[in-house]
Amino acid sequence: MRRKEYKKELYQLGHSDIFELHPFLEFDNGDYLVLFPANLLRLAYRLCYGIMAHNLDEKHLLSLIEQEMIQETGFILQSGHGSFIEQKTYQDIPFLWFRFDDDKVANITIVLADKNNNLEQAVKDSEAALNLAFPAKTIFTFFVTQQMAEEDLFMTFSRDVIHFSVEELKFAMGQDRMNLLNLYYYNQDRRSLKFVPTTQEIDRFAYYSSNNNTFYRDEMPDIMFVEIGSALSMCEKYLCRMDEHMENYAPQGHFVMVKHFADIPTQIPIYAPYMAVKGLFMLKLKNQELWFHVNCKDGFRIFGREAAIALMNWLLAVEKKLCITSLNQNLLIEFCIVPVKEYVWEKANDYTIVFCVPEDIMNSDASTLERDLVEQFLKAIQDCGFSSNGSLSIDGLQIFDSAPGRFVQIGNTENLTVIDGKDGVDSCYYVNSRYCDKILSEIADYLNMKGLEQSFDFGESKKIMIKVSDYILAEVKKLLAEIDTKLLLTSLLDLHHAMTYWSKLTQRRYESLSKAYSFLDVTFDNQFDYVNEYSEMNTLTQGMIETIVLNGIHNTGGKPGLEKLDRLFALMHFSLNMGVYMDQLSEKIKGSELTILKNGRLAMPRPVIDKLNNYFYNLRELSMCNPDLYTMLHNLMPTSSIDTNDETFVKAYKAQFGISFEKYCKILTASIDYANDNKKPVMVLSEKKFFEKVCAGIFDEEDIKLFKANFVLTEDLNTDDLKFSDKWVQRFNRPVQVTARPWILFEGNIYYSTKTLYESWMIRIERMNNGTVVNTTPEMQALVSKVNNIKGHEFTLNIQKLYESLSLDYLYVGAEVDIMPRKPLNAPKELGDIDVLLINKVTKQIVCIEAKNFSESGTAYELIQQNRKIVTKELPHVIDRDVWCKGNVDKFRFYVPEVDNQYSVKTIFLTYHENAYKYFEHEQKNGITFLSAIDIVENPMSIFA
Repeated sequence: MRRKEYKKELYQLGHSDIFELHPFLEFDNGDYLVLFPANLLRLAYRLCYGIMAHNLDEKHLLSLIEQEMIQETGFILQSGHGSFIEQKTYQDIPFLWFRFDDDKVANITIVLADKNNNLEQAVKDSEAALNLAFPAKTIFTFFVTQQMAEEDLFMTFSRDVIHFSVEELKFAMGQDRMNLLNLYYYNQDRRSLKFVPTTQEIDRFAYYSSNNNTFYRDEMPDIMFVEIGSALSMCEKYLCRMDEHMENYAPQGHFVMVKHFADIPTQIPIYAPYMAVKGLFMLKLKNQELWFHVNCKDGFRIFGREAAIALMNWLLAVEKKLCITSLNQNLLIEFCIVPVKEYVWEKANDYTIVFCVPEDIMNSDASTLERDLVEQFLKAIQDCGFSSNGSLSIDGLQIFDSAPGRFVQIGNTENLTVIDGKDGVDSCYYVNSRYCDKILSEIADYLNMKGLEQSFDFGESKKIMIKVSDYILAEVKKLLAEIDTKLLLTSLLDLHHAMTYWSKLTQRRYESLSKAYSFLDVTFDNQFDYVNEYSEMNTLTQGMIETIVLNGIHNTGGKPGLEKLDRLFALMHFSLNMGVYMDQLSEKIKGSELTILKNGRLAMPRPVIDKLNNYFYNLRELSMCNPDLYTMLHNLMPTSSIDTNDETFVKAYKAQFGISFEKYCKILTASIDYANDNKKPVMVLSEKKFFEKVCAGIFDEEDIKLFKANFVLTEDLNTDDLKFSDKWVQRFNRPVQVTARPWILFEGNIYYSTKTLYESWMIRIERMNNGTVVNTTPEMQALVSKVNNIKGHEFTLNIQKLYESLSLDYLYVGAEVDIMPRKPLNAPKELGDIDVLLINKVTKQIVCIEAKNFSESGTAYELIQQNRKIVTKELPHVIDRDVWCKGNVDKFRFYVPEVDNQYSVKTIFLTYHENAYKYFEHEQKNGITFLSAIDIVENPMSIFA
C-alpha cells in the first residue's frame, strides 16, 4: 500500500479499495506490517478464483461450483430427516426435491448468482411440476445461494423466501434437532411477522433458534429487526464443535475434509470424513494419523463403531499417559468382523493392516471383551512393524488395567435385562418446543383474557387451570379422532418401548463412559437433558395410550403426519405440566398463584416450579454423576427386599391382585417369551389367541377374569367409580396407568411391549419393597405396615452401625432411646424415642437423629405429599422432643457422665433419599436440621459441623 496511490484513487473515485487489495504496509526500511489480516484471505480468494477462471474457463468453473453446491446441499438435508426424491433443472437452475412429512415436499433451489438465470420462471416451472407430481402436498420452496464474483449482484424474486448460503445452511441444519420440518416451521413463523428488509436470514434464524424456535416476545413489535452479527455466536459454537478441516488420506493419496465425530467429548481428536465413506474414522495423534475403516455386516455395525472408537481412545491414552509416540507413520486399519474363531491380522501394504475380529466376540463376557480387543490390536500394530515401541502391547494393557470405566458398551453380562436388549424397536421422539409455544398462544386465544396483566388467588387460579385442562383434553380427543387409532396405539407402544430402552441405556453408558473419559482428563457430555426428555416421553406415551383406551376412541383415519404428532405431543406436554401445576395449587404453595400477561399468555410460577424440579435434578445427578457414592450408601444401608415366599406376602398379593404372585410372574415371562419367539418386541394378537396360546397352562377361567380385572387396561375401567385424579398423567401408582396394566385390550386385541412389561414388573417389585404398593385390602395393608416398620427399624440400625464402625472413643452411639416416664430420659409424658443418639465429647454436642426411610418421590405430587406428611404428622413430635432435649441436657449424663451445661443439642431429621422438606418454603422456623443419608455416608462427621 502506497500513500500516493491511496490519495490519487480517493481523489479520482471518491473511495479507495487500496486497503482491501493491499493489506501490507511497507516501511522505508523495507519491513512490512500486516494492516488487515482478514483482507489477506480476501486477496488470496481473488487471486485463486482469477487463476481458476482463467485456466478452466469461467463458465466451466461455475458449472463445477454449482455441482458442489448440489452435492453438499443434498448431503446436509439428507441428514436432516429428509427423503430425497429427485433432482430437476428448470431454466438452467437445479432443484432438489425432498419429502419430509406425509403431506409436505421441499423444493430447494440452487442459486449460483453469477449465472444470472431467470429465477422467477424457474421456480414457477418447478412448483408447477411438483403440483402435478404431488397434487395434495404442501410445497416448501427455499433458496440455497452462492456468489463467486466480488462485484455486487442483485437478483429479484416476487415473494419472501428463506435464503441461505451453503455454509449458512450447514450452520442452520447443524443446530440441535434441526430438520426440514423445523425449517418449515421457521418459515411459517417468519412469514407471519414483518421484518426490516435488510435483516440477514442467518441472523434471523439464529435469534429464532436461541429463543426455543420461536419469535415470541411478551410484547410483539409491529416490525422486527435482528442485529447484524447475531449469528456469529451460533456459527462459532458449530465450528468449534465440528472442527472441520482437511487431512491427508494416504490410501487415496489426497486430502479429505473431516469433522469431529459426534457423541464423544470435543477434546478427543477423533474425526469422521465429511461427505465420504461410512464407517471411516480418524484419530489425530501427536505426530501421526490413525485411520479406521469398519467393514462388517449391518448387524455388527454398532459394535464395530464402538470397538473402533474404543481402540482409538486407548491408543490416545497410551500416548497421553506415557508421553510416547505409539505409531511410526500414518496407518489405516481395515477393521473386519468375520466368521473366524480367533483374531487374525496381516500387513496389507505399506500403510494398511487388515485386522479381523471373530463374529462371536458379541457373545463374549463383557468383563474381558474390551481387554482382549485392546491386547490383540496393539499386538497387531507391533507385529506389522508400525510401532517403534517394542513394549506397546504390555504398556497398553497396564494403562487399560489402571483405568476406571470402559468404552465398549456391548457384550454379555449377568446384569443385562429385557430393557437393555437392542431389539430393533428404537424410534425416538422429543416434544417440539415451537409447537409448545403455539399451544400457549391457542390457550391465550381460548381464555380471551387479554389487555391487562392479571394475578389471581389460589381458588381463581384453580378454576382457570381446570378450564385450560378441559380445553387441552378436548383438543387431544379431537386430534386422536383424525388418526387411525390402531396404528397410533401400536406406534405409541413402539415409542414407549424405545424410550424405556434409551433411558436405561443412556444412564448405563453415562456411568461407564464418564469414568473412562475422566481417565483421559476430559468430561463426557452431560446426559441429564436426554434422560429427562426420555422420562417425559415415557409418561406422555402412557397418557396418550390411556386416553385412547379409556375414552374408547375408535377411528380408521389415515397415518398421522409429523406436524399432527408435534401438535398432539405438545398438547400432552401441557396436560402433564398443567396437572403438576394443579397439584401445587391444591396444596396452596406460596408463590404458585397464576398470572396472566397482557397478551393473554399464562405466566407459570417459575421459581416454585424450578425449586421442585431441583429435587428430581439432584436425584438424577447423584445417580448418574456419583454412582460410587450410591454404591457406598447401598452397602452401608442396604434397601430391604420383600420375601415373595413369605406366607403373609403370598396371601396379601392374591387378596389385592386376584392372582398369585407366582402366576403373575409366569404370565409375564410367557408373554415376553412369546414375543421373542415371534421376533416382535411389540405384540398385537387377538384376545382369544393370547389366552389360548400365551396363557396356556397358567390360567383357568376364573384366573382370566381376575387377570383382566387387575392387569389389563380396558375401556370398561372408565366407570363412575374411577376417580378423575386416577386419570391424571402426572401422578404415578394410578390404577389405570400403563405400567400398572401393561397388557392392553383394545378392539378385541391384546397389545403389549416386552420392555413395558419388564418395566412394569420392576416398578411393582420396587413399590412392594418400598411399602408404597396399592393397598386396598386388609391383607395388603397389613403387609405394607409390616414392610414400613421393618424398613424404619433397619434404617435406624444401619445408621447406628455406620457411626459405631468409626470406632471413635470420644463418640457415644445409641439407638432407639426412649423419652418417657421411668426411663433414663425421664420426661413427664411419653415423647417417643430418639432413633439414633450421638454424643461427641470433643465438640460437646448431643445430636438426636430422627431417621425416616421415606421412599424417593417419583412425581411432584408425591414430593408434595411427602412434605405434607413431614409437616403435619412427623415434625410436631420431633420439635417436641427437640425442645425437651434442649431443656434437659443434664439427663444425658446417664449415657455420657462428662455431659455438662456447655453441651449443645442438635436435632436432625434424616431421610434415606433427598429430604422433601428442603424444597418448600416454611413460615415457621423450628431449628431442626434436614439431611439425607447421602450427606452422612459421604462424611459421617459433617453432622457436627
